[in-house]
This record gives sequence, C-alpha cells and structure tokens, in this order.
Amino acid sequence: MIKVELEKENKIGKILIDRQEKMNAITVAMRREIGEKILDLEKNQDVRVIIVRGVGGKAFSSGGDISEFLSLTPETLLDWGEDISSSERITKPVIAAIDGYTFGAGLELALSCDIRIATPRSEFAFPEIRLGMVPASGGITRIVKMLGVSRATYMLMLGKRLDVQTALQWGIVHEVVEPEKLDERVMEIAKDLTSLSPLALKALKKVIREIADSPFYAGFDIERKTFGLLRYSEDFKEGVESFLNKKKPKFNGR
Repeated sequence: MIKVELEKENKIGKILIDRQEKMNAITVAMRREIGEKILDLEKNQDVRVIIVRGVGGKAFSSGGDISEFLSLTPETLLDWGEDISSSERITKPVIAAIDGYTFGAGLELALSCDIRIATPRSEFAFPEIRLGMVPASGGITRIVKMLGVSRATYMLMLGKRLDVQTALQWGIVHEVVEPEKLDERVMEIAKDLTSLSPLALKALKKVIREIADSPFYAGFDIERKTFGLLRYSEDFKEGVESFLNKKKPKFNGR
C-alpha cells in the first residue's frame, strides 16, 4: 500500500500511497510504513529530494482509516503523529504532489512536507470535529501557525472543506497545475532542488523551523551563525567560483 520508487539518475525518491479502493485512507500500519520509508530515503545517499503522492487521481489521502479508530490503544496514541510528521523532521526537501481529496491525516501528512503542489480538483479539510474528535497528528498546530487563529478556527470548528483556490490564497498549497501537468511540474521542482547544495538545503530547512518559533532577535542570530558555518563549506566555494566563472556548480554536500 506504501510503495517506493527510486530515480537514481535524478537523485529523487518517491513515496506512493496506493490504496485506491479506500481513497488512499491511511491505516495505523500505513502510518508507520510512511515514517519508515521516509527515514529510509533520508539515509539513502543516492536520494536528495523526496516526493510524496497519492495514486489514482481521486485522493492524495482521504484521511485516517475510520474503521480502526475505536480500537486504538493508548500505546498507539502516544506516538500517533510521529510517523506522519517525518517529512518535517528529516533534512532533505520533501514535495507533496496533491491530486484530489486531502483530508484529516492526509492533510497532516501534506502539511509536514516542505512544498505542496496541487491540482484544481483537490480539496482540503480537517473533518474530525464531525466525528466528535480533533486532529492529533500535528494538524491543529500546523494549521493555526500557518493560517492564524481566525482562519484556522473557521476551518477546524466547521470541518470546512476548502477548494484549491482558497487553499492557494491561504498558503496551504504553493502552486496549482492541471492534473496532466502535476508530475511534470513536481519533477521540475525536484530536479531544481537536486541541483542545489544539499548542505545549504539541510541548514535552511532546519533554520526555517527554528526561526518559525523564535523571536526576531533569536532568528537574526540563528541565520547569521548558519551563514558563518556555511561560509567554510566546499559547496559555498563551489557556488561562488562557478558563478564567477559562469559555469554550472556541482555541489557535493560538504
């Protein structure tokens, strides 16, 4: 149900959610598998960028598998959101290719990715309130920080579905492309990212997350220190020399 594809030539790894008969609903076992596959690609030296995609064209993921909800144990719930959040915690860029329904745990998974590209037929929601529950895999925290209290309250409290244009306007997705262009555009972005310094991208991803929860003075300090560290990297030297010599840089991540 969770498949992995490698494009070694392009240094891209893909994680595919393939449970089309259930609109790619995510079981507890699939949650763990998603986390494991993401961590495996994080360790893979042949992969610089990861793409997460739902298979079938109807849903990125319609959410968690509701049939399991009443059988969840406290042990399961203790690390309920860890696997879904793996994309955010790793050092490599992760792109969500979104086509169709993106609800509940599916939206939580998408929000943990760095870049989100969607199609016009995509819809977004946290419908948990209508089941007498709330999102619990990072969804509330991420959507409040992303949208602010007012918009997040409207979306969460009503279990409101958002169309893709509203999602684009609110910053939930970054770009909207036609379904037949989704893979092409996502690959274009992924290849662009693989051409950049893995070391600088790793540092940038970490800095963005740290600054998001920091006051201004701390953010300024974090970015200056990160610049200072990267200043002595081989990649920085390669980037500057390539720019001056008008050639394409070849970054090695050191």
